[in-house]
Amino acid sequence: MKKSNIGYLKRRVLFSTLFFLSLITGLAAQEKTVKYNILQNDNIIGQMKFCQKKDSGNLYLSMVSSAKSRFVFSIEVNTEERAHFRNGLLVSSSVQRRVNGKEKANRQTHLINTSYQLKSERKTSRLNRPINNNLLLLYANEPSNLSQVYSDNYQQFLEIKQTSPHSYRIQLPDGNYNDYYFSDGICKEIILHHSFYTITMRLA
Repeated sequence: MKKSNIGYLKRRVLFSTLFFLSLITGLAAQEKTVKYNILQNDNIIGQMKFCQKKDSGNLYLSMVSSAKSRFVFSIEVNTEERAHFRNGLLVSSSVQRRVNGKEKANRQTHLINTSYQLKSERKTSRLNRPINNNLLLLYANEPSNLSQVYSDNYQQFLEIKQTSPHSYRIQLPDGNYNDYYFSDGICKEIILHHSFYTITMRLA
């Protein structure tokens, strides 16, 4: 066989191998990003980006938001949340929130052996039950069969109730509540009901 033919075959084999590997990588790791507008009184005051990545039994979730509003004075809130699930079980999560540049929340949930270590600013505690869902996961999946969902911010399970088809309400420990609205299994809108204001996060 001529050297030119051997070189051609080598290049074809290399190309086929790289193409096959790229297909496997694409199947093994799937990433999706969606964006939401943050509104108050129908005015856009910020943006939120939600990302999910699936990779060989692992699910990585992240949410980053920034909003600026004015009550008596200007308030800028920046939030970042992350969660890692492995085979449907929460491995770790974190919530960080800054208001006008100052840290207001820094909370972590970590699976250690068969229980969770909960860290919240200056407090450490434990949770002895499995966590198979959390609030971040609601952005990706409609909670059709859930009665409770884990809050990484409050570090406890909260009751979730269906209020109408594809609509759900979560009552928060501070007396406020959030409404979630879904279409085709995707979270289209979240309305945060606070005693002093109402914030809407709508799919952009």
